Amino acid sequence: MLAEESRAYGFTISFWGSGAVLINTFGIPNTPLALMYGLGAVTGFGILAVNSFGGVTTEVQEEKSNYMALGTIHYLASLLPIIIAGFIARHLNASSAFFIGGLSVSLLYNILALLEEDISELLHRA
Repeated sequence: MLAEESRAYGFTISFWGSGAVLINTFGIPNTPLALMYGLGAVTGFGILAVNSFGGVTTEVQEEKSNYMALGTIHYLASLLPIIIAGFIARHLNASSAFFIGGLSVSLLYNILALLEEDISELLHRA
């Protein structure tokens, strides 16, 4: 059960934490800003999906992954997007920050989670 939930918990920490950083900087977002955050997140996920699967009409087949327990902890994938959200919040206006914040969380979390799984496999083989 832990392995199956690890991506969801890490994703939640990443998104919640990044959103909290943006809210701390800009205040509670109105509906358009909340939508910008969501639009950025969906766009980031879409970029990954299209690039990973080769297009929007490609049939996707799920495969079960086997990886080490270390690959389920997600220090990098959960925490680095929060740090990046802080950088984004300091350097962009609210509308851009919420969009780019959502986009970066989707991209970074998924890429870094794969990296963590690869690192855990390398450590296992060593």
